[in-house]
Amino acid sequence: MCLTLGAALWAAPAERARAVYKEAKQALEKGDYTQAYLLSSQAVALDPETPEYWHFSQAVRTRGLAGVKIEFPPEKKAETTDGALPPVTEGDYQEARKALPPPILHGGGGRKSFHLRADSKQLFERLAKDYGLEVVFDSDYQAGAPVEFRLENAEWKEALRAAESVTGSFLVALGEKLALVAKDTAQKRTELERVMTVLIPFPEPLSPQDVQEVARAVQSTFDMTKMGIDNNRRVVLFRDRVSRLRPAMDLFQQLMVHRAQVVTEVELLAVNENSALNYGLQMQSSFPIVMVENPTPFRAVSPTLSPTMATFWGGKARMAVNLTGTSLFASLTKGQVQSLVRAELRGVDGQPAQLHVGDRYPIMTNGYFGNTTGTGTVYTPPPTVNFEDLGIVLKVTPRVHGMDSVSLEIEAEFKTLTGEALNGIPVIANRKFSTRVRATFEETAVIAGLVRETLSQSWSGIPLLVKIPALRSNDKSSDVTEVLLTLRPRLVNLPPSEIPTVAVRAGSETRPLTPLD
Repeated sequence: MCLTLGAALWAAPAERARAVYKEAKQALEKGDYTQAYLLSSQAVALDPETPEYWHFSQAVRTRGLAGVKIEFPPEKKAETTDGALPPVTEGDYQEARKALPPPILHGGGGRKSFHLRADSKQLFERLAKDYGLEVVFDSDYQAGAPVEFRLENAEWKEALRAAESVTGSFLVALGEKLALVAKDTAQKRTELERVMTVLIPFPEPLSPQDVQEVARAVQSTFDMTKMGIDNNRRVVLFRDRVSRLRPAMDLFQQLMVHRAQVVTEVELLAVNENSALNYGLQMQSSFPIVMVENPTPFRAVSPTLSPTMATFWGGKARMAVNLTGTSLFASLTKGQVQSLVRAELRGVDGQPAQLHVGDRYPIMTNGYFGNTTGTGTVYTPPPTVNFEDLGIVLKVTPRVHGMDSVSLEIEAEFKTLTGEALNGIPVIANRKFSTRVRATFEETAVIAGLVRETLSQSWSGIPLLVKIPALRSNDKSSDVTEVLLTLRPRLVNLPPSEIPTVAVRAGSETRPLTPLD
């Protein structure tokens, strides 16, 4: 008895819900969307376990609410202890910003074949039923004359799009299993089709100029309603109907593929050799004469004279010349400095990457050197200093040619101090080397030519005697600086030309393709 009573109590709301749902469908046939929505909502309240009632209420909700007049009682203000309104919390902001994407249909049933002759409404109802979907029709939708529909081994998306082409209609997804069918006109597209706003971030390697060109191309291709770029947050905004926006997003993502990146392994070998050779006979430049008496005129050398003096007879007196300042010398110095620098330059296709090996040398270009004395405080302007990059400055610009080879535009600059100054400003020697090399990836390219050689030779001695190598001082010095560069490119990611693309189906300008996935 208890089981029978429980079953009856359970069946009563279900039967009542089924009767109310039947009345809602009759109201829809009469064109009364408001009554159909109210009755279907009542059926959902009586039997929430039946999805058919809920789908029907969602299908007629938009037009049904337009005729509903609801009067709300006056809202009571929230009171606080001091009489002020309560503050807006972070949760309120999050709830206000929450925006869900438009629903997407999810059909099933596999592949099916159709051989039908039916009007537009019958055709859509049959296709939707076979694939586990439901459809409702716009109030202005006319079934029209029967059409012949033949389709073999088609999925649900292919069948629905074929029906759209045959009947001149389009679908608007109202849920995962429910769709609205309307005539494909510009007015109906504007009234019924959902509008969506999308923010797409763009990565760091892409410049805002490149992103703007891509966005402009997508906007002109699909005639987008609104497009904007925020360079600070690095996002792009698109706003339009779903049928235009979804293929535009696919195209934008494909055009936003990163450029090919190349890592160039740079090895810098610098060798500095210097040598100095000094040899010869260094003679004194003055010869003092000493006068002494000659007590023994028949002796060549007097005991009072030094053996390093040359004597000359002169009667009772004679002259002596001192030769002690002459010396024979020879010396050789040689040095070599070698430095090896290894670095990796990561650059994007078409954009330069730069490497500096050396120092930043300060050079004063402007200063005050006037009189700083006088009464009171004398203002002295601060000097102006520029910093010069001494050493090697290397700039490499890769140009990728597919997956096999790359062209490297190389600019190498070598700056050093000459040791001279002009008006107190140091003179800088600058050597520049520019070339273009095409090499395959993982291949080493050798760059030579940054060589500097300085040779100097001088001699000193007594005039006329300086022409005799044995009677002069000889100085020779050599300074050779050689810089050798080797470059080895390596491909990091594929260029856009080698990445496979996916076909984007958009339809025509007047009849865009309905997005079903």
